[in-house]
Amino acid sequence: MSRTSAIALIVRSRKSLLADAEERMPADAERLNAAAADLTRLLLDVRAGRVNAFELNQPTRMRVFISAD
Repeated sequence: MSRTSAIALIVRSRKSLLADAEERMPADAERLNAAAADLTRLLLDVRAGRVNAFELNQPTRMRVFISAD
């Protein structure tokens, strides 16, 4: 997957988690917000080129490998 596509995937996953957090009970919302924060960190790392492979668990489990641009 290209770096641009990987970034878009992370952004969509993060938005999905944050939307779900708004509809959940506080304990579940806190867990989802923490997962969104992890995705934010991953987003920054992928953008900076520090990460070339990662796993996402939301919405489905997948392993992503970033190809050279």
